[in-house]
Amino acid sequence: MANMAASMKGQKPELKHYLRSNKLPDIYEALLTGLAVMCPDDPLQFILDKLRNLKENGIDELNWDMFVEEYMKPPNKVITESNLDFIFNLDDESMIDFIDIPVNIQRGQGYFGGRFEGITKSRKIWPTPEMYATAYGHYNMSLKNMCFSAWMQYYLHKKKKKLAMEKKMNRAALHHAHRILRVHLNVWRDWLRYRKGCQAMAYHKLKRIYFVSVGIVLFREWRAVAKRNKDQREYFEISLRRLERGENVDDEETFGQGDGDAQDKLSGQLGIELAVKVFSFLDIADLARCACVCRSWKVIAYHSSLWNRLDFSKVRNRVTDLVTTKLLSKCRPYLIHLSMRGCSQLHSATFTALSECRNLQDLNLSECKGLDDESLKLVVKGCKIILYLNLSHTHITDASLRTISKYCHNVQFLSLAYCKKFSDRGLQYLSAGKCSKKLEYLDLSGCLQITPDGFKSLSAGCTMLQILVLNEFPTLNDDCMIAIAAKCTKIHTLSILGSPLLTDETFKRLANNRHLRKLRIEGNQRISDLSLKAIGKNCTELEHLYLADCQRLTDASLKAIANCSKLVVCNMADVVQITNTGVQSLAEGSCAASLRELNLTNCIRVGDMAMFNIRKFKNLVYLSVCFCEHISEKSGIELLGQLHALVSLDISGCNCSDEGLSSLGKYNNHLRDVTLSECADITDLGLQKFTQQCKDIERLDLSHCKLLTDGAIKNLAFCCRYLTSLNLAGCKLITNLSIQYLSGVCHHLHTLDISGCIIITDKALKYLRKGCKKLKYLTMLYCKGVTKHAAMKMMRHVPALKYSDDEIPIYYGYK
Repeated sequence: MANMAASMKGQKPELKHYLRSNKLPDIYEALLTGLAVMCPDDPLQFILDKLRNLKENGIDELNWDMFVEEYMKPPNKVITESNLDFIFNLDDESMIDFIDIPVNIQRGQGYFGGRFEGITKSRKIWPTPEMYATAYGHYNMSLKNMCFSAWMQYYLHKKKKKLAMEKKMNRAALHHAHRILRVHLNVWRDWLRYRKGCQAMAYHKLKRIYFVSVGIVLFREWRAVAKRNKDQREYFEISLRRLERGENVDDEETFGQGDGDAQDKLSGQLGIELAVKVFSFLDIADLARCACVCRSWKVIAYHSSLWNRLDFSKVRNRVTDLVTTKLLSKCRPYLIHLSMRGCSQLHSATFTALSECRNLQDLNLSECKGLDDESLKLVVKGCKIILYLNLSHTHITDASLRTISKYCHNVQFLSLAYCKKFSDRGLQYLSAGKCSKKLEYLDLSGCLQITPDGFKSLSAGCTMLQILVLNEFPTLNDDCMIAIAAKCTKIHTLSILGSPLLTDETFKRLANNRHLRKLRIEGNQRISDLSLKAIGKNCTELEHLYLADCQRLTDASLKAIANCSKLVVCNMADVVQITNTGVQSLAEGSCAASLRELNLTNCIRVGDMAMFNIRKFKNLVYLSVCFCEHISEKSGIELLGQLHALVSLDISGCNCSDEGLSSLGKYNNHLRDVTLSECADITDLGLQKFTQQCKDIERLDLSHCKLLTDGAIKNLAFCCRYLTSLNLAGCKLITNLSIQYLSGVCHHLHTLDISGCIIITDKALKYLRKGCKKLKYLTMLYCKGVTKHAAMKMMRHVPALKYSDDEIPIYYGYK
């Protein structure tokens, strides 16, 4: 290459121009690139083939890599432009030191067959000073034009940028101004809204004050008019009665003293107000009897304040439509509380009269067999302000619930216990009515026809429920209670006695309700300690806990609820896995200061150590340890006497004899209610010492204490004169003499059970009729010494009497 470059150095510029115009350097470059890349075996033959190819196809499509196969083409040139210029000496000064003057020559054909118009023949002319000056001036002008153009572009660019910036600044200023206006506008709107709210509040307060003032004025006027009318009516009634008796109306003597037949010391000495107060303690039947005594008593008996509360349940077997319609028509303006529980002889006439009692708020229609959907619709359409409605044990259907939801907008208490004929649709009506938001108490005990869908409808509408009773519901499952727990979050009292299908999942969901204060569960064998742990952790307001006959609970449950600082009642009856450790955990917890009632009936693993820990319950009022066989007399029963706040005690079936009973009365003489049933070792001596120490006993159960005789009852009667309830069932040594002692001294006795007292005869009933005037409940089962005639005669004096002369059952243990 160096030799070639040297040989080309001295050549004429015309030859170099010829080589360039016919692309000799490009051909050279393409051949060298092909040789360098392809590396043919015969380079000379490769060159000849490629030249022949160029001759045939021409040099118009010439490219530096056209002689390289497609798959071997390099990305960049192998030979650079500088190398070609060096080889062909194209950068020589001779190429620029002369000026070509074109000379036309004859057209011809090149070596490679290409056509050309003719090659310019140059003539060398050296530049003169004028030419240099002209070239310099031209070059200088070009530089000036270029600089001016560049400066012009720069100036225009800056001007454009300045205009754009001014436009942006104007937009930014406008945006800032709008933003400030928007802020001030929002502040003004908030102020305006606040002012309007204040004005609206003031308007509502003034409006309320106006209406209250108008209401007070109207009420005072109504009260004055009502009082005048009442006084006028009573005046005319008294005047009419005095005229009927032939008295002078203007006579100033005391009412009832003008005639001997109408003389009455009760109303004359006490006055009408105190006489009405005395009559308020009588029921309907007694008021009717008093109204027949004399005219003055009739006036008192028909006083309006005595007829705002009626209770027909006490005369349920005798009351008829005629009686109720008359009474309701007279007292309908004053009647507020009405009970027709168990009145099975009432029909549509009574319910029609009942619908006229517009001020009725409390209505009890439980166990009314004559009540149907039409009768209830008639009642609730007339009595629209009912707050408490009891429909338990009736035959109402979904139509009645629809009527209640439509007309009873204020009902808060609703009992549907043991109503079998309504369905889920009825609960759907109830939850969709206006009363659903005010309903606080609902009793669905024994309504086994309700499905989980019904409970879902109930929970969706009645979200304000606070007390829910679902006793005797063996079909109640988790799906039902989960729906209730999810939406009825204000429930504070829940009773689900007799629901064995509920599991821990339900009680965990219920534990999320922190308002829960009272929980009653019985007969559930699926609940475990996990539920009680959740309840003890979340339900800090828990006050009443009833968990009877839940066999899976252990001491861990008592430990979990021990931190419920407000716990008042704890009933763990028949929970047989509870031991002394559980009672100790309960006594060491924060609930020890507040606990007042504890029931450990049939907790057979509880012993003396538990009694030692129970002493820590300083405020304990009620305690039951029935059939806790491991409680001894000296180490257990005597310790209970140290509970000075204890008022009621049940130690039935425990190992208690005369010594333990005497110690119990010695250390605690404030006992009022004591149950000693089946304490077979108690004799007359022990009961004598106990009654001499505890003279304020009101209720005493001595059933099946077979060693007691008349001597013990004699001491009991003379020491405990305020005795109201006594159970002597199974005391086979009791005779008529004991009944004589009781009837002669215990005049407050209203409940007596002498079942199995086989020595007692008809003479004892004679003593009871004479001495126990307040006796209301008398049980005489298996009393062979009492005749049926004497028992029937006794029924006239005792409202509730049970009698039979059957053989003594085996479990009484008589030989």
